[in-house]
Amino acid sequence: MLTLDEVGEHWRLKPAAVRSRIAAGELSAVRIAGRYRTTWPDVWSCERGKTPGSALAARYQTPLQTKADLAAAMRVSVRTVERWMRAGLPTRPVGENTRFNRFEAATWCRARFGIDVRQALGVMPAPAEPEPVE
Repeated sequence: MLTLDEVGEHWRLKPAAVRSRIAAGELSAVRIAGRYRTTWPDVWSCERGKTPGSALAARYQTPLQTKADLAAAMRVSVRTVERWMRAGLPTRPVGENTRFNRFEAATWCRARFGIDVRQALGVMPAPAEPEPVE
């Protein structure tokens, strides 16, 4: 079960914004010991994107990126990211907020531009530096 802080971190929203989604009936949650808890399927249902199967669930549990996050990681402007959205870059909208799953963005960039941006988007760890040869 996820706390409001964890959902807020995933969506890149403050816990108060998550609480308001619960109050509006957009996010299902239960109170346990006076604190709200929810599940990943409930979180994903609010993202208006595809619901991942169990094999891909871990990819969809990483914090989403904002337009500014994606632009900074790709070293482009936010307007460029908005153009990419119009060209088909997959989004995971959360209410009025546009968010991106880094795995979907990396897959789209590879298909669209033929470049591997997984490292820039934090999808995979940076390669280890080779050991110096003596």
